[in-house]
Amino acid sequence: MLKFGGWDFFLGEGRTPVGVVLVHEIFGFNDYIKSVASEFSKNGYWAAAVDIFRGTKPQTVEEGRKTRESLTNTEVLDALGNGLKLLRERIGGRARVGTMGFCMGGGFALLGACNLEFDFCINYYGIVQDIEEVEGLKCPVQLVLGSEDERVNTWAFQSFLPTAMKFNKRVDLHLYPNAKHAFHRPDWDGHNPEAAKDAWSKTLQFLSRFQQKGPA
Repeated sequence: MLKFGGWDFFLGEGRTPVGVVLVHEIFGFNDYIKSVASEFSKNGYWAAAVDIFRGTKPQTVEEGRKTRESLTNTEVLDALGNGLKLLRERIGGRARVGTMGFCMGGGFALLGACNLEFDFCINYYGIVQDIEEVEGLKCPVQLVLGSEDERVNTWAFQSFLPTAMKFNKRVDLHLYPNAKHAFHRPDWDGHNPEAAKDAWSKTLQFLSRFQQKGPA
């Protein structure tokens, strides 16, 4: 772990000029998000996973919600902005840096992409609360959903996608059948290994577009 701009990051070094600022789920910074950062590093991509809960590790969803609700958008954007600065400094002038998260972290990643100068956003089943934030989106979004995730899918198909179309935003959508919310997470009963493996391959394909400067 290293501290940058007042936030703690787990840094995975890469070989390409592409980096990802990662945001964890509602259960806090844990081995799962570190494993994702490490997988990116193995595939040549830089990754900076930020502890947006500042060391708090909720034991239940309710505890996690309370911790999330204590955060302001200003704090979230400060964390992501520092992750962006960290990776740009480490990678250098050719850097192309995006943001990614799962569930709560996916929503925060999208919030960051709507307000900061990220090159891409990868959102695994996350929601941004104020849909009008999407007007500020300047980069393509990869949106990953499970078909059995009624709450997030209602938001995605009734709010996010129509708003993205309204403001002419680019969305790379992947919807997995028979997959529940948080299907990528390996340590719970809703984990879908087949969907998780395919989604990860799609994410790596998406990232490969950004290895060269210019439109992805």
